[in-house]
Amino acid sequence: MIRFAAISDIQYADMEPSDGRDYRASYNKFLEAAGDITTARVDFALNLGDSFQEKWENALSVKQLFEISQDKGKINWIHVLGNHDFLVPDKNKKQVYGLFNLSKPGYYEYKPQDSDDPSNKWRILVLNGNEISTYAAENEDERNLAQGERERLRLTDGSLPKDFNGAISVQQLNWLDDRLQYATSQGENVLVASHFPLYAGSKSLTGNRGRLASLLNVGIFYSNLGVSTWNGQEILSVLDKYKLVRCFIAGHLHTGSYGVRNNVAHITLKGVIEASPNAFCYIELHPDQIILRGIGAQPSYQHVFSSEVK
Repeated sequence: MIRFAAISDIQYADMEPSDGRDYRASYNKFLEAAGDITTARVDFALNLGDSFQEKWENALSVKQLFEISQDKGKINWIHVLGNHDFLVPDKNKKQVYGLFNLSKPGYYEYKPQDSDDPSNKWRILVLNGNEISTYAAENEDERNLAQGERERLRLTDGSLPKDFNGAISVQQLNWLDDRLQYATSQGENVLVASHFPLYAGSKSLTGNRGRLASLLNVGIFYSNLGVSTWNGQEILSVLDKYKLVRCFIAGHLHTGSYGVRNNVAHITLKGVIEASPNAFCYIELHPDQIILRGIGAQPSYQHVFSSEVK
C-alpha cells in the first residue's frame, strides 16, 4: 500500500485568538503532528493549504517549521495552496509559491510508488483554486480579470460567490483533463487534491444546512453555496468523465465533511486552527479502497471502490 499523512488549515499567526481560532496554538499543534508523522514513517505528507494567517513574518515562521520537519524528521511534504496563504502584501505574493517549493501557476502532479505492490498504481493531481482570485492577484489587471470571472460565475440565486474563494483557469481545466486521460491510459487510480472542497454527503454536515440536507437526503455542492472554487461545477464535469478518479480531498471548511458521489470519495479535513485537541490523519491507498485513519478530532473513513462504471 501507499501510506501518507494529511493536514489542513494550520493558519499559524503570532496574534491573539479570535472567533474560536487560537492562532498561536497552531504552532504546537503542528509540532505535535510532525512528531507523530515522523514516527509513522509515511511515504509523504500532504499539506492542504492555509498554513498561516496574514503578515509575511508568519509565513516565514511556517516555512521554517516545514523545513525543520523535512530536514530533521525526514518528512516529504507536498503542498496545496490555500486562500489565506496569499493574504500578504502584493510585493510578497510572487514569493508565496517559493515558500512551499512550488512555481507559478501552482498546480502539478505527484506520482507515489508502492514498493511492495507495483500493481497498486496511483497518481495525485494537485489543483490551485486560487489561480484566478482577487486576493492572489498581484496587480490591478489581475484583480479586474478575477472580478470578471466572479461576475460570470454568479450563484443560482444571482448573488456573487465569496471573494475569499477563486477559480481555476481554462488552461488548468485542460491540464486536469489531459492528466486524467493519461492516468486512465496507464491504469492508474487518481486522487485529486485542492484546498477547496466540492461536495459533501448529507450525513456529515452540521447546523441548519446539515439538518435540511439530511431531511431531504441530498448532498451539498459547495460551489452552489459560494464557499468553494467558483467554477467547481466545471471541475466536477471533468472528473465525471473518468472512472479511475477515486478521491477528491480538500480543506478550507474547518468543520470537515465527507460524501461519495459517482463512486468518488469527497473528503474535507477538519482544520487544525479550530480543532481540539488537534486534527490530522493517515491515509492508505490500496488497489481497491482508501482508508483514512483520523487523529484527534478528525473522523476516520473507508471508501471501497465500486465496480460500477460512472
